[in-house]
Formats: sequence, C-alpha cells, structure tokens
Amino acid sequence: MGKQTFSDIYHVLKDRILAGHYSVKMRLPIEDELITEFDSSRYAVRKAIAQLAKDGLVYSVKGRGVVLLEHTPQTQQFNLALNNLNGLQSLNAERHLDYQTEVVAFQQRIVDQPLSTHTAFEVGIPVYAIQRVRIVDGIRAVLDINYFNAQRTPTLTKTIAQHSIYQHFKKNGLKIAVVKRMLRVESANELDTAQLALGDNNCVGNMISIAFNDEGRQVEYTESHFIPNEFNFNELIRN
Repeated sequence: MGKQTFSDIYHVLKDRILAGHYSVKMRLPIEDELITEFDSSRYAVRKAIAQLAKDGLVYSVKGRGVVLLEHTPQTQQFNLALNNLNGLQSLNAERHLDYQTEVVAFQQRIVDQPLSTHTAFEVGIPVYAIQRVRIVDGIRAVLDINYFNAQRTPTLTKTIAQHSIYQHFKKNGLKIAVVKRMLRVESANELDTAQLALGDNNCVGNMISIAFNDEGRQVEYTESHFIPNEFNFNELIRN
C-alpha cells in the first residue's frame, strides 16, 4: 500500500469499524502498526483517530489504546450538526447521496422593522433574501430561508445560490468566523407544506444560524426547515 494521507486513513478505518472489522478486540491496532500499514506519518494517523473520536466511533484511553464505542446502525437517513459550518452535503459526503438544490426565490430587499426584529439585521441595509430546497436522493428534505447582508456579500447571484454559498465565500476571501445556532421544532407553515415532502408530519425541525465575519459583523441569518423524522443530530459528550 502506498503512502496514505490523513483522509485516506480515516475513511479506511471508519469503513472497517462500521463493518465490524475490529469488533472482537474492541480497539484499534496500536499507532506503530497503523503507521506501518499505511506507510504514513504519526501525525496523519493521530489526526485520523481524532476525527474518528469526533465522529463518536472511538475513544482514547490511557494505557488501553484506542477503544471502539459500541454503535448501532443509523435509523435516520441524513445527518445534521450544530457545530459544523460546511453543511449537509459535507457531513454526509461518504454516503454518496445525490444532492440537488432548487432556488425557489432570490431577491434583494431592504430590511424593515419586522425583518430586523426577526433576523437581527439593522433596519435600512440591503439583504439577499433567498429560499432554497435541498433535494437529497429525490426527497425534498430541507428548506433553507437565507438572508445575507448584501453590502458584505455583494457578488451573490442566483447561480451561486444553486451551489454552495459558503464555498463561494471561501473562494472570495470572506471568512465566516463564528456561527450561533439554535434548534427548535415548529408547526409546519404553508411554505413548508408546499416545498417539503412532509408526508404525515405537521411540524418541521428548524435550525437557525446567525453567522458573523472576522470583524464581528453579522453576515447571515438562515432558517433551515427539515423533515423531523429524516434527520438526526450526533454529539459526543466526553467525561
């Protein structure tokens, strides 16, 4: 096997763990064995293990090595996270799902008092008001209702909104430094019913995100409405 990167090691180990390859001993091979197997640096192996720990698959125990945490198959279809900036697609990248984005609305408007109260943007500033449906494996799964400060994101277009707005920001040097998030469950409204495949659900999950640049200025207010029984949130609490 040729020299492997951190990402290569991470994905191989993750696949093995989920397939039950290490379930008998309930621990990973020692670092030196992994370094030899993957012909890699100690840094790459440790970074891969750290990512596995972040995923909630392993836990390092002093004197015992890297222990596997018992896991059960995921019962929901997609993953979301309160602490990830990169979105639904990056979180589920290894699952090779089909992602499409439909831009339902794209317009520029001036923030009035009701919108200011709702989004925390200052009255009088221009914002891009965008509605996008995320279609995952043919399911209209997420409705993103975005507001972006048009003064700080002047190059946004409908075409860009159909892809990854955050990747566009990154390419153009706009740094998102902090994102505050809140998760709640709400009754489905007319827009949710019209745009999402809610089935028998009469409510939606709502992940609210407020993003700030590295100068502390608010750039974004977003509500991501999602089908509640199609998603799960994973967070590993360490003691």
